[in-house]
This record gives sequence, structure tokens and C-alpha cells, in this order.
Amino acid sequence: MIGHAAAERPGERTRASAPFAAWLLSLCLLVLASVPAQAGDDTGNEYRLTLFPYHRISDQVTGSGYLGYVWNPEKDYQTYYLGWPVASYAPESWLQIWGGLVGLYTDNESSADKLELRPFTGVKLFLPNGAKWNIYNFTRYEYRAIQNRDTDDWNNIHRLRSRFGAEFPFTSREGSWQPKTFYGLADVEPYYRFDQGEVDPLRVRGGMGYVVNDHIRMEFIYHAQFTRPAGSSGLEYTDNIFRLNIKIGLTKGIIGRLQNPDLDE
Repeated sequence: MIGHAAAERPGERTRASAPFAAWLLSLCLLVLASVPAQAGDDTGNEYRLTLFPYHRISDQVTGSGYLGYVWNPEKDYQTYYLGWPVASYAPESWLQIWGGLVGLYTDNESSADKLELRPFTGVKLFLPNGAKWNIYNFTRYEYRAIQNRDTDDWNNIHRLRSRFGAEFPFTSREGSWQPKTFYGLADVEPYYRFDQGEVDPLRVRGGMGYVVNDHIRMEFIYHAQFTRPAGSSGLEYTDNIFRLNIKIGLTKGIIGRLQNPDLDE
């Protein structure tokens, strides 16, 4: 069974991992604090509700799904997500290999609706430490096949995204990740588009989670999103994303075994 791995020398590993985690958290908080001052009239506010069920296939393989709803009233669209099948393979406590398919349908009020099929594969690496923090990088390749529902034309996009993140309990080390405890999270994720040869978008997020019990965790997350609007010479702050994640382990303890069981969109 794979859990929150502790090193042979917890004190040394904690000291080694703490500077990276503190740097990442400080960077996220700095960016998030500066975002309101950059807001413009065209800034969108996106609201997301996502549900992640997980089930055990074997000691090293976990199956999961992804159900999501997105609403952006300023930009007049709603998106529905279905991720299935999705699976992760964990040959080591510090290594996970992910793969699957995410489908989404976007209902646009002022333009053509879109259907997207998004197969992906990726590697998630963890930094073991004695503090029981989840410090990780999740890098994945996505192939996006997008259909314009008015014309039935398809457009294909290749992109690589890499999320550098940390999750940290708001308790003592002994009480971390136990039921009825809180934890924080922060990450930075650039998306590299091969068709444009540049990063678009860039997301910075921070949030808080709550361990309800051995089967359920809930998270409230804020994302600041930077994109390249038409005619822009660089990344600009364009969107707020407010998100509620509900993670459900159909097998007791499976969420803790996965350490950071979050696909995101």
C-alpha cells in the first residue's frame, strides 16, 4: 500500500524540502495578491464544481473519473466535463504514471458550441519528506481534438503542461491528513502550446482543503489565469476561477494512498 512516504532521516528531508515548499507558497501568494490590481473590464469569473471518484484496481493501480461543470457569466459559456477512463500506476511511493481520456462540451451563448476529446498521459513525481507535505510536479502531454459544432470542422492542438505544487497540513505532523483536519495547497502551472510555440495559459492557484473522513475530501480553490488575448504581446491576467473539488474514495484510504489525486482541467 502506498501512502505519505517518510524518509529514513525525517529531519534531514524536512529541512531539504521546506525551502522549495516555502518558495513555491510565497510565489503563489505574491502573484495572487497582485491579481486584483491588474483586473480589467474584460476579466471573466469562472465557477467550477468538480467531482473525482477513485476506486482500487490493485495495490499499484487506481482507477478514477472526472465529472465537472463550469459556468462563466461574463463570457457567456457553460462547459460539461466527463473524464473516463482514467487510471494511475504507482510503482514507487514517489512516482505515478497517469493516462486517460477527458471529454468536454462547451455551450457558448454568442458563438459556436464546441466538443473536445482530450487523451492525455503524464508523470507525477513527489519529493519524500518527513513533514508529510505533498510536494510534487505533474507533467503531462495532452492531444486536444476540438470540433466546431456549427461547421463540424475539427482542429487539433498539442500541448504540454507542468504543475509545480505543494499541499501542507494545518496540523502537527502526527495529526496530518486525519479526518476533520484542514490543509492548504498552492501551485503554478504553465501550459506550452506547440502550435503557437509559447506558454498559454499560465495558472497560479491557492486554496484550502478539508479531510471529511477516510473516503471524502473537499477543497475550495482560487485560480488566477493569464492568457494571450488576440493582439496581445504577452500573457495578461484575464480570468478568475473559483472551484469546489469533491474527492470521493470508493475504497477506504485510497485518497491518502494517491497523495495528490487531482487531475484538474
